[in-house]
Amino acid sequence: MSLVALLAGLSIAQAPGVVTTAPVAELIGGTVAHAASRLGATRDPAPAITIVEDGGRLDIYPADELVPPAPHALTCGVALAPPEAVTGARESRTPLFAGRRGYRRTPAVYVVARDGIVVSVLNPPMREPAMAPPNETSRDRLRRVMQENRDPWLSVAPGRLPLSDGGGFLERRPDLAAPEGAILAHLCQGAVIVPSPPPAARDDAGLLQGLSLLPFAWRLRGLNAERQANRLEGAALFATLRPGEALHGGLNGFLSAHPGVRRYDDEEDPAYSVLVVNLGAGASNNLARMNGAALIGVRDDRIVWTADGEAAAGLGLTAALCIDERATAGAVRPGCSNTGYFSP
Repeated sequence: MSLVALLAGLSIAQAPGVVTTAPVAELIGGTVAHAASRLGATRDPAPAITIVEDGGRLDIYPADELVPPAPHALTCGVALAPPEAVTGARESRTPLFAGRRGYRRTPAVYVVARDGIVVSVLNPPMREPAMAPPNETSRDRLRRVMQENRDPWLSVAPGRLPLSDGGGFLERRPDLAAPEGAILAHLCQGAVIVPSPPPAARDDAGLLQGLSLLPFAWRLRGLNAERQANRLEGAALFATLRPGEALHGGLNGFLSAHPGVRRYDDEEDPAYSVLVVNLGAGASNNLARMNGAALIGVRDDRIVWTADGEAAAGLGLTAALCIDERATAGAVRPGCSNTGYFSP
């Protein structure tokens, strides 16, 4: 199948196995509106990260914002793939984003625009784990893979706060861009519906176990209330913070007014800080704190960038807070676990 025939699929209504596509090379240099139109978006795309610098604006959009919402009873995804993989997916109706992409890269796909013009499509490469030492146990290997050889893509160096050089990563890290010839592909497939299990028969052992956990249930109730409060308050606060604007009362005044916001300073760049807004989480039976976080870059009391919760996680901004100068993840800063997981 030729590339021309492949792209003709754009006019086909979405159905399981049908791919809508656009070559990355044809998106570069066009407007965001053109990219959204090309991929079938039905809404105005919203940037996940916005950076202001040198009188201009750099917006980073999730690729999901440029495609239509999933039709009823379908699940859809966006991936970067070589043309031959896209062709194979169309002809065989097999999931493109289930190990068939052909690139050793992360699932994160973002479109970058400078002043409304697409300049890059980001899809960071996977980093291979360090060489295993002799006689390593499976538990030690898991911990090593979680901690070692980490890559804070949008930091100038491991151990530094993310985006301290704004959009400098575009020149500094060309490997983050989509491979040459890549196709941005959108594929839908039938949703897997799991039926609800029938009510369980009486289980006296389970009842006794539940009673033993009752003290934790009281704690869980309070934790879920806290998560919900953080969701509402965090989202409301983040919505008021706009790149390019000065913080009301300066950085110290803003933090005094919002004591729940965490502050991190860059030791090598004293004028630069990253603020973390707690976005809470949905109700859960898990007692661990695993809240979302929005990040804000501040230089000299002025907001220079904002990143919503999904982009902060997907592009590794929160992970970068927990990586030291040896590219090892751990309890580097407050909020980081000993394996490098960050929660505000």
